[in-house]
Amino acid sequence: MKHPSFDYVLAGLLLAAALVLPVFFHLLGLGSAFMPMFYPLVLAGFLVAPPLAMIVGFSAPLLSALLTGMPPFYPPIAFIMMAEGLLFTALPQPLKKVFRLGDWQALLAVLVLDRILLLGLVQAMAALMELPPRLLGWTAVMRGLPGLALMLAVLPWIIPSLRARKERIVSRHDQE
Repeated sequence: MKHPSFDYVLAGLLLAAALVLPVFFHLLGLGSAFMPMFYPLVLAGFLVAPPLAMIVGFSAPLLSALLTGMPPFYPPIAFIMMAEGLLFTALPQPLKKVFRLGDWQALLAVLVLDRILLLGLVQAMAALMELPPRLLGWTAVMRGLPGLALMLAVLPWIIPSLRARKERIVSRHDQE
């Protein structure tokens, strides 16, 4: 791939989607259950060069918190989501390359690792805030299960299609 500039365009589009998609979900009251910001972040993790994808993963929750107040900085949900964004964007391609996983297997591994990270971070933050760590940690993990199920049902079908489309665009650009 001679033109990594397409990754910048794709990263920008996915960052914009990560900022806009939650607005629609929250209007329907489905935000925390379906985790709408994470769909574009996962796609960035599979389709964009990892360093650039990680910028998207870190900055989407930060920008959203700064622009809209959601996720909040206190309680520190924004910081937890920034860590999750880094995980979603940093791991898919290395998992696929090192362990030779398919898209579905890599996605499943990333989602399981995310739930482990979320559990640990929420429990740590709850303990620091003198709140019940186990209750809050497991509640946070369970609340996102509908979103995880939707990601597993939809994203493995979308990722190969978007990857092929990206390769066609880059190939066409290389020929020009």
